[in-house]
Amino acid sequence: MEKLNFDGIQDVHLENLKANKIAEGITQYILWEGETKHTAIYQFEENTKLPFIDSHDISDEHIYVLDGVFNDGLKDYKKGSYIINPKGTVHHPQSTSGCVVLVTFP
Repeated sequence: MEKLNFDGIQDVHLENLKANKIAEGITQYILWEGETKHTAIYQFEENTKLPFIDSHDISDEHIYVLDGVFNDGLKDYKKGSYIINPKGTVHHPQSTSGCVVLVTFP
């Protein structure tokens, strides 16, 4: 029988993370950060929009909508949606109703 190996496992809890205000009404919580990659939670208050276009020059971006409705400047994505923005794409993150999204740059 194989033995369990827990070496290197890391965990964080949202309540223990520093809130980074990246724009008016948009808060970022870094869950994990590597050299060119990261995973974060973004909370958008109602009627908020990132004040710049989000471009993906280095890698793909994966977004999972945990709560509310996220909009990329083209389309609304409700809770439970999974979006992949391939390298080279651009979008304009926003929300009229407010939302919480999990974002990873794998």
